[in-house]
Amino acid sequence: RSCRQHQPLIPLGVRTCRPNMAMHAMTSVALHGSSARACFGRKGKCHLTQPAMPIRGAGVVRFGRQRTAAAVLKRGPVKVCAIATPPTVPATNGNGAAVGAPATAPAPPLALPPPAVFKAIVGASKAKAAYPLMKTLVLSFSAGALIGIGALLCTHVGGSSPALAAANPGLCDFLKGAVGLPVGLALVVLTGAELFTGNVMVMLAGYLNKTVTAGQAVKNWLVSYMGNFVGSLFLAYLSFCACTMAAPPFSTAAVKIATGKATLPFGVAFAKGILCNWLVCLAVWCAMASNTIMGKLGAIWFPISTFICLGFEHSVANMFIIPQGMLAGASITWSQFIFGNLVPVTLGNIVGAAIFVVGIHHIAYAEK
Repeated sequence: RSCRQHQPLIPLGVRTCRPNMAMHAMTSVALHGSSARACFGRKGKCHLTQPAMPIRGAGVVRFGRQRTAAAVLKRGPVKVCAIATPPTVPATNGNGAAVGAPATAPAPPLALPPPAVFKAIVGASKAKAAYPLMKTLVLSFSAGALIGIGALLCTHVGGSSPALAAANPGLCDFLKGAVGLPVGLALVVLTGAELFTGNVMVMLAGYLNKTVTAGQAVKNWLVSYMGNFVGSLFLAYLSFCACTMAAPPFSTAAVKIATGKATLPFGVAFAKGILCNWLVCLAVWCAMASNTIMGKLGAIWFPISTFICLGFEHSVANMFIIPQGMLAGASITWSQFIFGNLVPVTLGNIVGAAIFVVGIHHIAYAEK
């Protein structure tokens, strides 16, 4: 039989006949998705055929309105001609959408609206509370080291430009903010590391919305703080072993930055800590709002570069910066480091996240 060609078909997996039926006509082919069942014989008697054989070609032939198939079996591959039904215009509703058509999932938005971001933060608290202790600890160690890498870059590039600082201090501050800690926080967010300052926001939002208990929140804060501290100290020592601050401009910058931080009055360090984590938590908020990597990177860069340019204080970054200065020769004791900077800055970071990020947005967006 001959088939009038209309359009190509998707090749079907067709089984062919047994050897003793090699010259019989294939009377029909029942199509089932991407497979076919062949029927042979003069009276349409169907035989299950073996083995599989490739299709040489395919075409479309029309036999009334019914969808059926016909084919000719030759010595070699089979040529299948399937029936095409006339094209039909689907019924539509008043909005032009096809009635009965399968629903297609809408593309995700480029950014979540603020209420959805707050809901995602609350959901993240439940996931973090379920982490095993070792998982939280190693991810916290990673976060401390990654923030240390960003702080090292900040010191190495922006902080080691004395000529630029003397001629144009504003541009020097911008350089420190542009290429330093945004890198560290971007690596933390994209790798899922556990940063204490961000966890203050996440776990407190979960507690206020009754997703986690107070014990779970405090446990996460203690473990992440300890892991951040160990990771930061490790990175400071590793960078010292790598002689990253060996050259005089770099060591001088490290000593100067660390000394300035360790000698801040308690109230000043506390206020700088509030302002810092307000911006850091908003950076994490904006990164969670974006559904693209480039969007997350941009969302992180603006708030983090802002807090660096303005000289605010971040507890985890200082866990690296001050020990780095001490290793470079700064006359700072561990007591000065911890009680003169780390304690007031940490308290300020907690207040900044609790009041100005979680408090404001809980009042605005929490489900009543």
